[in-house]
Amino acid sequence: MYKGKFLSAVITAAGSGTRMGMDINKPYLEVGTKKVLELSLETVTSIEEFDEIILVAREEDFPLATEILCLFRDPRIKMVQGGASREESTYKGLSALNPDSDLVLNHDGVRPFASRGLFLRVLEQMEAYKAAITATKSKDTIKVVNENGEVDFTPNREFVYNIQTPQAFDTRLIKKLYQKYFKSEAKITDDSQLFEFFDRNEPVKVVEGEYSNIKITTAEDIIFAKAFIKGEK
Repeated sequence: MYKGKFLSAVITAAGSGTRMGMDINKPYLEVGTKKVLELSLETVTSIEEFDEIILVAREEDFPLATEILCLFRDPRIKMVQGGASREESTYKGLSALNPDSDLVLNHDGVRPFASRGLFLRVLEQMEAYKAAITATKSKDTIKVVNENGEVDFTPNREFVYNIQTPQAFDTRLIKKLYQKYFKSEAKITDDSQLFEFFDRNEPVKVVEGEYSNIKITTAEDIIFAKAFIKGEK
């Protein structure tokens, strides 16, 4: 429970990993002596406030995921099969939540370096908001281009953020917005974008993220991850 509210977590690890160019899916790659998903779950399971943890994985990855879950033996964890897209996988995780769930925190299973403190800072915002996300200020100048690859305009870097997970939501509201999404022609790249399409009246709070909270997507990310772990040691 988190301040009297039933708290859930949905950890998505159902991507195909095609951009990595490897036979094994990203969550199950070894970084140092541990797998990516193992590192992510270490942090999530250390937060005692979670009443349940839903792991979303590809059916073909169930044996690999089960090996990792056996290391934790945490009765709060339940594994469900993912969908054909990131959005479908997230919704399958949301659909598996306990009906009593009040708050849900969504996190990419391939972001292994999100700190425990970051999770808790996001949750703190749920006292005043129904949606809170983590993000870091862009270090680079961003250009918006047109369909011909020509510069259209340059947004003010002070207001440009790189969005991360974890992201926290009112459970009933995020499920309702996802139901609207699947009936629409909209296309999202993160869960909080649902509010931009379907609930502009509900503000989404941005919490300062961590530059080390990278998403393992390419082979270069693995190099960074190994260096990061070596630096911590």
